[in-house]
Amino acid sequence: MIPAVRSRAESRAVRRVVFLAGLLLSGIALAAANPVVQKSSVRMPDLDRHVVADLFQPDFLVGDSNYHALTVASDGTIHFVVNTHNFDYGCRYYIFDPQTEAITLVGKLDEVLQEPAATHVPQGKVHTPLVEHQGKLWFATHTSHYHGELPEFDPKGKAPYSGGRFTNYDLQTGQFTEVARGVPGEGIITMAMDTQREVLYGLTWPSGILLTYDITKQEMRCWGGVQGRGEWGEHPWEWDRICRTLGVAPSGEVYGSTMYGRIWKFDPAAYNAVTYIHGLDLARLPVSQSAVETQRGDFQYNWRVIEWNPATKSFWGITWETTTLFEFDPAANYLRSVDEMRPDAYRGMPRNPEISQLGFMLGPGNTLFYLAHGPEVALDDRPPAQSGLYLLTYDIQREELTNHGPILSRDGRRVFFSESIAIGGKDEHIYTVAWVEVIDPARRDEIAKARAFGPAETAQMVYEILLVRLPPWNRFVRAK
Repeated sequence: MIPAVRSRAESRAVRRVVFLAGLLLSGIALAAANPVVQKSSVRMPDLDRHVVADLFQPDFLVGDSNYHALTVASDGTIHFVVNTHNFDYGCRYYIFDPQTEAITLVGKLDEVLQEPAATHVPQGKVHTPLVEHQGKLWFATHTSHYHGELPEFDPKGKAPYSGGRFTNYDLQTGQFTEVARGVPGEGIITMAMDTQREVLYGLTWPSGILLTYDITKQEMRCWGGVQGRGEWGEHPWEWDRICRTLGVAPSGEVYGSTMYGRIWKFDPAAYNAVTYIHGLDLARLPVSQSAVETQRGDFQYNWRVIEWNPATKSFWGITWETTTLFEFDPAANYLRSVDEMRPDAYRGMPRNPEISQLGFMLGPGNTLFYLAHGPEVALDDRPPAQSGLYLLTYDIQREELTNHGPILSRDGRRVFFSESIAIGGKDEHIYTVAWVEVIDPARRDEIAKARAFGPAETAQMVYEILLVRLPPWNRFVRAK
């Protein structure tokens, strides 16, 4: 099947039609909930295309999530972490060999960091990218012990959470090394690395404290909170979603964003290291607006993910709430809206009902690859899924967005949630670590009994966290 491809002009025209149709359907009833923003589904027989994937089983029954922690190492192996919210386990680090198709567990991170979950509040997550440098993969750990939307301070007889750690894995020796400890009680929710200057950057959760670690000097510094009170703040006046992805420019500056649309900059050479960029506002990027949605008071304009593009000498990213694709040129202090990175059914809405995800990357051919959440694929013999997972590409040179359809496994299982993406170096396949429905009744019961609970956004389904392999990237990119 030929994928759905739209130029920018065609996309804008479609957005206008969809949005105007939505306004007519709503009767422009601003006093009621806006029906323009609503989830939908698509029946399997109505699909004109979909992506067929292979599934690989880590077999970690209490594993319930993966956020950003997936990469392809220089030796061709796939490295990923499966998180857990189960208080009695730590997250686990795996390696997949594309040649043998074998998954190997190489580290239980609670034990690796000498804080076994039996006696300590565990390191339940890795919520950061895995960055290769000097033959090692660098990352940071995070807590998964919550009370509502904040850390749980009752350790239930265990040693309290000691804080996130900067850590690395040596590709030659297979050894983990704890590099530095963060702030007690605070996880490290995102990390970036300036490989040229050999500096790690981390943001803690929930306070949004900026940390730097100079690898050469072996020096850790704490720069304080960069987003007010962060997620400790009181709704809606003081609360600020902590930035989930930091952008590192080749010149050495580091960029983050707030949910109110401001962009902050860390300049290691400046007297005041952390400042805001005046005159730029992420809140002005959405392609459509709704009075009802804006006045709800919880609109989040920060970016979800951002990545440097050497070809354009600028950052490309997507916003949290609307999934607006944007370009940010820090040298020129220039910001522009480019397109909507959404499946067709949700284009034109003033708020994306599925928000945005971390499975976004710049791939070969100056093409952006994105795993978007969209309408569920409805099957007559299955319970409803909360969403479907779609592969989208955006050709920067041609300014074309392509929807390649939802992802289903060879045996018909629906892949419905994802927060990571990587492209293989030798086999050139696209990989993700994703939430996949469980269709075997016995397996479903086994998982339901083992898993205490998982992320709120996927709590309604029984699922497994699996390594998912899509076809090679060149099947989704037109030749230049």
